[in-house]
Amino acid sequence: MAGTRSPFANLSYYLFSIVQIFIDVFLCQLCFLIIPPFEFEVRVFLTGASLSCLTFYRLYGFTNWTLWEETSSVLKAWLLTLFIDVLFLFTVKFRLSAFRVFAAVSLFVPLTLTARYYFRVKLFGLGLLVKKVIILGAGEAGKLFAEKISSSPFAIRRAVCFLDDDGSKQGCEISGVKVSGRLSDFVRVQSEVKADEAVIAIPTATRQELAGILNIVEQHIGTVLYVPDMYMLTVSSASIGNLDGMPVISSSQGLLNPVNRFVKSLIDYIGGFIALVIFSPVMVWAAYRIKKEDGGPVFFIQDRVGWKGKHFRTYKFRSMYTNAEEITRKLFSDPEIFAAYKKGIKLKDDPRLTSIGEYIRRTSIDELPQLFNVLKGEMSLVGPRPLMQSDVDIVYGEEFTRKVYSAKPGLTGIWQVSGRSDLDANFRREINCYYVHNWSIWLDIAILLKTPLAVVTHKGAY
Repeated sequence: MAGTRSPFANLSYYLFSIVQIFIDVFLCQLCFLIIPPFEFEVRVFLTGASLSCLTFYRLYGFTNWTLWEETSSVLKAWLLTLFIDVLFLFTVKFRLSAFRVFAAVSLFVPLTLTARYYFRVKLFGLGLLVKKVIILGAGEAGKLFAEKISSSPFAIRRAVCFLDDDGSKQGCEISGVKVSGRLSDFVRVQSEVKADEAVIAIPTATRQELAGILNIVEQHIGTVLYVPDMYMLTVSSASIGNLDGMPVISSSQGLLNPVNRFVKSLIDYIGGFIALVIFSPVMVWAAYRIKKEDGGPVFFIQDRVGWKGKHFRTYKFRSMYTNAEEITRKLFSDPEIFAAYKKGIKLKDDPRLTSIGEYIRRTSIDELPQLFNVLKGEMSLVGPRPLMQSDVDIVYGEEFTRKVYSAKPGLTGIWQVSGRSDLDANFRREINCYYVHNWSIWLDIAILLKTPLAVVTHKGAY
């Protein structure tokens, strides 16, 4: 069958997995040298425990991890390793400092993550272990899939072309990938590119249409992936079981669990306090620059919609002129600008922004005073963005508000690390619904880790 991997390719996977194991063994021994002394048999046991836990979480399979998924799995393996090591210390009763074991095993985490990152960047940069992918559907879902795999150094897939029945897209490039034909051209295109996988990214396809596509695709390619309307489905929270042979999909919303809400609030208060201490010099600088520019107020306080639809006052650094409301009325007198606003499209080169305001908006410094909202319990570090009532009335609607604000609004969120203002209103609805349905501690950690990159690149920030 076309697209099936050769024995040589499979052998490459095993060889590179062995190389990764040797790297981790070396890093383990390095940790024991940095934090000595460890007896030989103890080093053997601790190394074996670490490798076993990494293997348990499939960290030697070169699967299609993102960096954040890999980090999550390494941290889970680290916790399991610590548990095993504690049992070992109490059972064998070695005269060994528990702190030194904890320090050595913990030091291994950043070392292996760094090594894994550069190892994969090098492998994929050389074109090794890469799976070629045809994406069927050049709409938002297909475009997002192509962007995700092209931006991740851990993604083993590379999009070679799109197929789409939209005539206006033929021959165009979407996210750097060419639309090479219609869906009916699949057999011809596959014979030319010899892709390893096909990705069906047509969430609106009916059952009959999807069955017809699969009937053709599965005859010519080894692996077929399907991208559903993923931000509306509870994908990561869903589990598949069966009832007397009948498949049953169950899902749960983590934020409805009181324990989960308590843990999230605890992280918010601790993290918010630490962030306030770290960023206080930046906040003092921003306040000075705003006041110096036009003598107006430093803070912009506005009523926003929050948790369970309740209104609260958000704090931001003022980024607009003091007569911004008057300028807004003039702008909205233009039907095109107002129509764009109704679609959730923000203004580029906004004439309401001051010179320092444009900078703090682009770098998200204007959001830092919302740390006070976090400490007051009105916001979370991670969550959907707090909306103005006018946004609810004109753009998003009450139903969306009830669904999404079962979680507290966040200082950052999945919207920010996915494109910010470059996303239209409909897409923002979907990704915020996805966040609420699929919340987990690991998802919050991933968003927090990705936020600095989103801020530095300024993507969608205006």
